[in-house]
Amino acid sequence: MGKAWEAERVIGEEQVRALLAGQFPELPCSRLRLLGNGWDNSAYLVDEEWLFRFPRRQIAVALLKAETLLLPRIADRLPLPVPRPVYVGHPTEDYPWPFTGYRMLPGCTACGAGLSEAERIDMAEPLGRFLAALHALPLEEGERANLPTDPLLKLNAKNLKERIEQNLAEALVLRLIESVKPWQPILDSIPQLPLPVSSVIVHGDLYMRHLLVDREHRLAGIIDWGDVQIGDPALDLSIVHSFLPPSAHGIFRRAYGEISSATWQLARLRALHSCALVTVYCHHIGDATLLREALLGLRQLGEI
Repeated sequence: MGKAWEAERVIGEEQVRALLAGQFPELPCSRLRLLGNGWDNSAYLVDEEWLFRFPRRQIAVALLKAETLLLPRIADRLPLPVPRPVYVGHPTEDYPWPFTGYRMLPGCTACGAGLSEAERIDMAEPLGRFLAALHALPLEEGERANLPTDPLLKLNAKNLKERIEQNLAEALVLRLIESVKPWQPILDSIPQLPLPVSSVIVHGDLYMRHLLVDREHRLAGIIDWGDVQIGDPALDLSIVHSFLPPSAHGIFRRAYGEISSATWQLARLRALHSCALVTVYCHHIGDATLLREALLGLRQLGEI
């Protein structure tokens, strides 16, 4: 069985150049380079200014369409920059899926910035204000963009438990962790957790790789909205447990507003799933930088 992140279709530089020349001839495309491959999309940087995302899997197509419709409508209402689709590419005989181009946002991803604990703490307030603004958006905006409702059951506690146990077991075999005991209390809390409620617009895949920071290591933007949906706020609140030090949790909560105990616990479970999965994923693709971040998140979750 293949890994969940393996591509159904790989798009190379020559094909990207042909697609852009055929649909957007006004772009010089004198410089083109692969910026990275995610689970669902490949990202190419054009002339150091435009970022184009090309689906790698069929499941990403509907998600890409949703973010293309939504982001222009909400960008001005959010306190941090987010991508704004400018170019919308159409399927061809050689490439069967749509693709999008955005002006590149300045900054680097948080996972590659080597952030100190103090710098992470400083991000708690702006991150809280951002998520408060996002989660306060009218649901009508999501409905107009045909946003899905938790299509992958990302907060199904039973599914999460099985996947967490599988990934922790693999991490143990790979000697990335020494024991699974630190996270057993979180898994034991599952029977008391509530069912998720799809009540707000959520980013849907908020973790350290999707946070941008500037040269001073301040929070500078939120990227990769391919999983945007109408969902439970716990899906996004998991970033607090996976990225922020425990000492910053109070700062975040004051900036965000009221969070029920049940939602907070559900967010913690989701964070454990994310960190365990990213740990195994990074080992297999050889991403030592992101692996370090995932292990840090696991350690923080095991200490609470």
